Amino acid sequence: MCSRILCATFALLCLSLTPCHAIVFEATADPSHNTTAPTGIYADSGWQYEGTYGAYLGTMIAPQYFITAQHFGTQGTTFTHNGIFSGGADVTYNIDTAANGGVGYWNIAGTDLRIFKIQETFSTYAPLYTGSSETGLTMEVNGRGGPRGADVLVGGILHGWQVTNPDGTARWGTNTVSGIYSSAIGDLLTASFSASGTAEEATLSNGDSGGGVFVNDGGIWKLAGVNYSIDGMFDTNNVVNDGSDFNAALFDRGGLYQGSDSFGWTLIPDLPLDNPSSMYASRISTSAAAIMSITMVPEPQSALLVMLALSVGLLQRERVTRPV
Repeated sequence: MCSRILCATFALLCLSLTPCHAIVFEATADPSHNTTAPTGIYADSGWQYEGTYGAYLGTMIAPQYFITAQHFGTQGTTFTHNGIFSGGADVTYNIDTAANGGVGYWNIAGTDLRIFKIQETFSTYAPLYTGSSETGLTMEVNGRGGPRGADVLVGGILHGWQVTNPDGTARWGTNTVSGIYSSAIGDLLTASFSASGTAEEATLSNGDSGGGVFVNDGGIWKLAGVNYSIDGMFDTNNVVNDGSDFNAALFDRGGLYQGSDSFGWTLIPDLPLDNPSSMYASRISTSAAAIMSITMVPEPQSALLVMLALSVGLLQRERVTRPV
């Protein structure tokens, strides 16, 4: 009975992936599951660095900066470090709309990452993961979407759940980084929604975009990604414009069609082994130098790495996904 969180953000940017909007669980339909700070082995695993930016989440990464996703656009002029994350009272900060020559934010070129500056100062902020060994690491993921939707059945057998509209409730879950996906919007961390995964196995759904993904690096939880997308859309047939397509978090895509009415549908073979859908998060490490050139607060052990990266440039790989 592993619990699985579905976090996906829907922006419909590409054929095979869908933007994320919410976190959903496999083992329970309880909408209050994992809505408070993680404890035990996941205590202080990143939840404490999150805050709300409009309808989405962002992560504090420097005394006056937070990072989130680009694809859902601007969400007002404030950022709140909510009491559910801090354990205290809500603190609302004013975004410096004159930053970056009046643009009001910085987009990290070739990615879905966006950085904002506040006028005040955060009391805490997340360290960045700047290594290259994310694959195989357990990750903690945060989102702000809706609870589990309708069952997705193939031949009467449960394969996962449809995603629902965001309810604005912040939730956290876990997964394992399964690889790095090169895309048109930079490197993406990937994680499969496995039926035999972590204790709080999760993936993305509607409303989870912008939330932070953290990995444990030598005993310290560091920001490794920002929620971007999930696999999708899906359908039980390949008939165009019949209104039967849907977004879902699936521990087995077998027997379903994946794609869209606009670009076509591909049947995923229903094999004996599960073929889970995946979530995707914009990778921090390949953009660390660009991020730190804005925030000017490189980690002590990473200063030399940042200088070298800035002088040589970071390679960007491409991969097709659908923002969440």
